[in-house]
Amino acid sequence: MRIGMFANAYLPVINGVVRSIMLYRKGLLDDCHFVGVFVPDARNYEDDEPFIFRYPAIPLPTQLNYSFPVVTAPHITWMVPRLKLDIIHAHHPIIVGVEARRFSEELDIPLVFTFHTMYHEYTHYFLGMDNELVKQIVRRIVRDYANRADYIIAPSPAVVDLLPSYGIQKPVEILPTPVDLEQFTPREKSLLSHPDRIRLIYVGRVAKEKNLAFLLRVFKRVAVKDERIELKIVGGGPSLEDLKALARKLAIAHKVSFTDMVPFSEVVNELNQADLFVFSSTTETQGLVVLEAMAAGLPLVLVESKALLYFVNPGKDCIVVREDEEEMANTILSLVHDPHRLRAMGRAARQNAERYSIPALTSKLLDVYQNAIDMHFAG
Repeated sequence: MRIGMFANAYLPVINGVVRSIMLYRKGLLDDCHFVGVFVPDARNYEDDEPFIFRYPAIPLPTQLNYSFPVVTAPHITWMVPRLKLDIIHAHHPIIVGVEARRFSEELDIPLVFTFHTMYHEYTHYFLGMDNELVKQIVRRIVRDYANRADYIIAPSPAVVDLLPSYGIQKPVEILPTPVDLEQFTPREKSLLSHPDRIRLIYVGRVAKEKNLAFLLRVFKRVAVKDERIELKIVGGGPSLEDLKALARKLAIAHKVSFTDMVPFSEVVNELNQADLFVFSSTTETQGLVVLEAMAAGLPLVLVESKALLYFVNPGKDCIVVREDEEEMANTILSLVHDPHRLRAMGRAARQNAERYSIPALTSKLLDVYQNAIDMHFAG
């Protein structure tokens, strides 16, 4: 099959959408399919993979780590018809995503759209406004886009449940982002990774919607009861300096370390050196980092989130708590003080993660593509 993937971000940017494209592209290429990726240009970055087609882009401020694509690109307009694509897969509903839809309609190629995130909850980032009118406008834009696609991919049941509020009426398939299990080969850990230290870890974007101020307040309650416990926050984002300031204000800065953005290989190393993964976000549509922590053999303590409950087995590989500081702190303490249970939950987490391997989910993605092709040409 010949596939074109269109998105508003790709390497060197690393986020959930980019990871999804990379991992599924790997699975498709390993299965001998053609995958062309159409994404914005990136400042001072050269691709080492073939068939990455870049739109001209305006660099945004360095701290945003993104470029704004300019979709007037004669070389891509010339190239796409000559690639003889069987399917177009859009990962965003605007800008480059609109180009994907244009090619789909002009060339009569089926269009699949992955509804990656709760777009109405992120208007403060890309529009600078956060009110109900703006949210309604965003819902309408996404609805109109999705309803012109042939098939929708949702990364979790939580997204499926969200679609009616947008007015989306297209066929939908639940298909999470896979995990590259080969990169996570958890060592046979002792009961704790270090006899005099217990490390909690968070991995992900450091931003308001990740509820990290709550997590720091939880950690303060934990740290005062056991001085061996420390917290590492792996990732960067717009709230990084605010979180550092809050750690100082809470008098826990000496027990909390921040890495800022790091290469994925370092994320794997950080996970391997941790004892417990902690996650406080309630706005996830999937939470790939949760699956990656499980692949690394880490048990988890999670604030209740409908999307995440689809992937975990509470009581076996994780403990799910309410968004309550005392409850989460007490749960963390009880778990790290029971290292035998900690280790058993880590083994269960790795076993669960194996259901989300690249080959297994790539096979399901190909089924979605074929269904979209069949439906597109049926009428």
